[in-house]
Amino acid sequence: MTEHVDIPMRTVAFLDILGFRDKLLNTPLLELARDYEQRIRDSHFMNRRYDSTDQTPTLFRDHPSNVPWCAQYVFSDSIILVSRDEDIMSCMKLLLYAWRLSQLFMGAGTPLRGGIAYGELYQNPDINVFVGKALAKAYELEGCQNWIGVSIDASVVERFPAVFETIDKDEYPILNDLLFEYPVPLKDGTTKSLKTLNWRWNLVVEKGTRSLFSNSDDPKVVEKVGNTLKYLEAFVGRGRLYVKDQSELPVELRSWYIGAKEPPFEHGDDL
Repeated sequence: MTEHVDIPMRTVAFLDILGFRDKLLNTPLLELARDYEQRIRDSHFMNRRYDSTDQTPTLFRDHPSNVPWCAQYVFSDSIILVSRDEDIMSCMKLLLYAWRLSQLFMGAGTPLRGGIAYGELYQNPDINVFVGKALAKAYELEGCQNWIGVSIDASVVERFPAVFETIDKDEYPILNDLLFEYPVPLKDGTTKSLKTLNWRWNLVVEKGTRSLFSNSDDPKVVEKVGNTLKYLEAFVGRGRLYVKDQSELPVELRSWYIGAKEPPFEHGDDL
């Protein structure tokens, strides 16, 4: 008799570090591994509730301070995030963390490309078994894109329509900017209109956004960067790069600074 098991529904992100193979070929392994480990350690503080006073605006105030927003698993150049539950709050926590990860890795010169999906996921972390439609969709979406960015599969939009309907109506501009809709370039030469995690929003770069992209003679890399710059130009044209009054913004959404100076400092350009 087949055992009946209810398969949980989860929001899942599959994130891939672009250019990792070249680093493997050109960097001593121990140096690369230690740098990667440090970046993952640095990311942990973003995967949990921020300490704040009752007067500080914050998201998910009731979330336990010692519990991560979502589960995180790292294998080589792949990072997998899994929501803790199937509800909208768990999904939003994962989206927020994936957004911050995108900013952190961009600043470190190891940009992420990713896909986020919703669906069934069987997981047994004790023996590293993860199987399900959500993971498969997220993996497939990541692999078909031809740029630097993270896109959100229709399965997430369909499961949580209220959030994305609000964005479409432009009732909450911050959500509209953070989950920016764009014709994402695909490897087959087409585009697909998708909600994206806008890593450029509320990001302050001392030397300008273009300084985050390394020079390359590889035509594929040049194409990815060019496609990404078009995305940034489209968002910059909206004129809502930053929130002027950061004190009114939830602490989890406040500006992220990339540079050698002690923040706050001015951005190096508008792109």
